[in-house]
Amino acid sequence: GKSHEIDPIMAKIHCMVALDESEYSKQVLRWSAANILKKADKITLVHAYGYSPMTFFPGPKEGKSLGTVNEVIKKEATKAATEYLQRLGKLCNQLGYEPELKLLLARPMISEKQAILAYTEKSKPDVLVVGSRGMGAFGRMFLGSTSDYLVHNCKSAVMVVRDKDIETLDNTNKEASAPASIS
Repeated sequence: GKSHEIDPIMAKIHCMVALDESEYSKQVLRWSAANILKKADKITLVHAYGYSPMTFFPGPKEGKSLGTVNEVIKKEATKAATEYLQRLGKLCNQLGYEPELKLLLARPMISEKQAILAYTEKSKPDVLVVGSRGMGAFGRMFLGSTSDYLVHNCKSAVMVVRDKDIETLDNTNKEASAPASIS
């Protein structure tokens, strides 16, 4: 990877970037590379995923137990999530960084945002970067925004990269863009 100078004031910074499986996550990673990763000496890309286990068979069992079927579902979800995180890790490499990759199993036990919060409490990054797709008050009320949840519950600083931050980066194609909000 490329060599990045570390500002002495920012030395020993651990930056964690939370990624979901949206196209938007690639843009958040690119924004992070252009604006914050160069200030970090440790970078972790974290992806929380889940799966929905079956609770009953809709038809004949044909020799399969519910537990066996659910293990296959879990294995496939884990494989897909691992491949996704590895692709984003390669993108980060192409941008000049060597991240640690961390895959977190969330559902069905806990939500993805709870899994990310638990991992930040354990690994204590200095800053957690998350994207916000601007779902609005109505969506947050019923679905709950991951970025909103992390801003209010994470002990680390949380940097929220908004749609307009991404648009600024896309429009300028420079390493500087409008600052993200930090909570």
